[in-house]
Amino acid sequence: MKRLASLALVAFATAAVAVAQPSAETILSKIEFRSIGPAVTGGRVVDIEVHPSQPNTIYVAAASGGLWKSTNNGTTWTPIFDDQETVSIGDVAIAPSNPEIVWVGTGEHNNQRSCHFGDGVYKSTDGGKTWTNMGLKDSIHIGRIAIHPTNPDIVLVASSGPLYRPGGDRGVYRTTDGGKSWTLVLKGDNDTTGFIDIAINPKNPKEVYAAAYDRLRRAWHIRESGPGSGLYKSEDGGLTWKKLTNGLPESKALGRIGLAIFPENPNIVYAIIENHNPGETSGVYRTNDAGKTWTRTSDRAVPASYYYSQIRVDPKNPDLVYVFNVQLLVSDNGGRTFRRLDSEVHVDHHALWIDPNNPERLLLGNDGGFYMSYDRGATWRFLNNLPIPQFYAIGADLSVPYNVFGGLQDNGVWHGPSRTRKRSGIDNSDWINILGGDGFYAIADPEDPMTVYTSSQFGGTARVDLRTRTSTPIAPRERGLRRNWMTPFLISPHNPKILYWGAQKVFRSLNRGDSWQAISDDLTTNDPEKIRGNVPHCTITTLDESPLKAGVLWVGTDDGNVWVTPDGGNTWKQVNQNMPGAPKNWWVSRVVASPHDVNTAFVTITGFREDDFTPYIYKTTDMGETWTSLVSNMKNEQVSVIRQDALNPDLLVVGTERACYVSLDGGASWVRLKNGIPTTPCQDLLIHPRDGDLVVGTHGRGVFIADITPLRQLTKDVLTQDVYLFEPQTALAHNFIADMFDAFNGHARYTAPNPDFGATIWYYLKSPQEGVRIEIVDVTGRVLRELDGTGDAGLNKVVWPLNQQGSRGIVPAGTYGVRLRLGERTLTTTVKVVDWER
Repeated sequence: MKRLASLALVAFATAAVAVAQPSAETILSKIEFRSIGPAVTGGRVVDIEVHPSQPNTIYVAAASGGLWKSTNNGTTWTPIFDDQETVSIGDVAIAPSNPEIVWVGTGEHNNQRSCHFGDGVYKSTDGGKTWTNMGLKDSIHIGRIAIHPTNPDIVLVASSGPLYRPGGDRGVYRTTDGGKSWTLVLKGDNDTTGFIDIAINPKNPKEVYAAAYDRLRRAWHIRESGPGSGLYKSEDGGLTWKKLTNGLPESKALGRIGLAIFPENPNIVYAIIENHNPGETSGVYRTNDAGKTWTRTSDRAVPASYYYSQIRVDPKNPDLVYVFNVQLLVSDNGGRTFRRLDSEVHVDHHALWIDPNNPERLLLGNDGGFYMSYDRGATWRFLNNLPIPQFYAIGADLSVPYNVFGGLQDNGVWHGPSRTRKRSGIDNSDWINILGGDGFYAIADPEDPMTVYTSSQFGGTARVDLRTRTSTPIAPRERGLRRNWMTPFLISPHNPKILYWGAQKVFRSLNRGDSWQAISDDLTTNDPEKIRGNVPHCTITTLDESPLKAGVLWVGTDDGNVWVTPDGGNTWKQVNQNMPGAPKNWWVSRVVASPHDVNTAFVTITGFREDDFTPYIYKTTDMGETWTSLVSNMKNEQVSVIRQDALNPDLLVVGTERACYVSLDGGASWVRLKNGIPTTPCQDLLIHPRDGDLVVGTHGRGVFIADITPLRQLTKDVLTQDVYLFEPQTALAHNFIADMFDAFNGHARYTAPNPDFGATIWYYLKSPQEGVRIEIVDVTGRVLRELDGTGDAGLNKVVWPLNQQGSRGIVPAGTYGVRLRLGERTLTTTVKVVDWER
């Protein structure tokens, strides 16, 4: 590899040079991502809507994966919300009188720790082709949107408001001009009460019902009920309201409330009420007189919680009622008794659409994805063609080609290939489940890729043998441990038998997790108030060991502490005191040891659980004595992860709430990567040490891969050259597998693209050029293949498909010469070709 020099901000300056260097934006625009899925398991679906006169046109809203549209009943899907400022969705609504008008309320409303933020309401007037933000940006989470049945300009929005702080745009908002202006028509009783549901009488739109919801979440506690919760009704289209109480439980500690109006007789309304009043239980309530009086349908408790509590009524039968919870429940007798209706489907239900013309047809959304039934739930079909999984963490092994490992929200731990030998690409059959539950870290043993260490919620940790499919629990068993939802662990880069694991203190194993020893005291603030909360807190969130020196460990906690030990835990030093502008006691999302200097490390702090979008990125070069902020021109987005490239110390990559950013100058400036990757929470990322790929695990859109080979070699000196030829990554030679049934699988089959077959030749041009030629030569200098190159300023690439001129056969494994010819100039390098090892 060519020698890498320090790359400074001056590399992008344009003053006093004859030809301006391409900007960082221009250079990075050529870095292109490809999605590898998976779709074998879905992700959380929060809403489903269908065109009123075109039943095959379906909109599916993913919790943090955007909005998808199908015009063929789910056979194929198109993402239609990818370029907006957020892809976290709370609700979707179609105007009954003009179905081309579609509204999206952003910010998932399910009050979970993994709910991402929105920035108001959006409107489309062309069926989702284009979108306009219509305001309410500080709503953060939208519960429901209700549109007038005959006048699409009249819209009511139930905003539940920020989850982690009081205030914001919370309440019921009304517009009569299609969203140009809004009026707060119903405000909660206090600054933590918003509105989670709203329903308009389809026959008399002056009658409107709204459900108030009083809740507040903190990093260490969720208050899922309060005195502000309750039911309200308007009889003038939402201008004025009165609280409904007759027959309803008292608003002492009510939680989430869901509403459903029976469309054929709108005097019949159902409510599912989460009830934490002392001595009382949650249940279903029904009114037959438009809300004047209410009756509980059964003395038996009906499950309800902040994560569900929604209800639907059959459009033809007022006694056929559906309730969402861990299970999907149905009642055939008006709520007196319920039974399960979700055999052979995933748990945790959030969305149900009932066909008004054929109530046998149900569309269901839950934590596992999207389902269809044509027999009222007796049988279900899972549509595994939506790539919306929510990754928490990812890893990769050193197989050829490498595999990607990752843990998913409520869908376990999976691994799949970065590429396949199939021309069609990577499909669902290529992904293999390792573990169930909520999946988090998945790390392959570097000496034995068939051994994988995995984790599940609150510290469940296992060593899995992929050969035998056996899983051995290995988490420390000491009593009194506080384990984070995403408990961190790592394999030592110096010895794969050594593991580190974090609770409120750090544990070390010398025998692959068979036994453990604590090597620190409590490294958190050990705040008694926070520890009393109902969410484990004062825990370690991130661990890293220097790849340069064994025993140099860095630790970050959810209450703002950062520690380092230089000697394997014998001594520890707290080092977060000198971070300029760092908020006190906020969640440390990542601490990363530099692969270039043992004294250098990076720290990111997130305000995700404070409803604060400010990014915090810090670097130390003196073992934590002093810190420098690297935020510079970063947008207002919380940062989840940072990586420093192992070859180029000035190449930094971060994942944020909405995007992936790259710095070519050590953090002095940042550029968002956009080519092939949508707006999406980039939860974790890595730079593959051998293949030069950037692998990004998103919380809502699966895994994306980009070849960043040239960025790893891009130095200050390179940027001053008129032309520069980068050393290619090793090329993988193989014959494609013939799948005789590949053409017979239909259009519903999900496939993700392989990378271009062959050797990718990257080069840099300081200014636009014509006549670039690439030659591939053998060891004797004989030209095997000539290729035309592009001449854009910045990065360019040509793919040699590993053949000779005029031949379709693949060249033998070996080392080949690469020549770039431009006018009188010739640049040379080599490329290695290896055979597929599997």
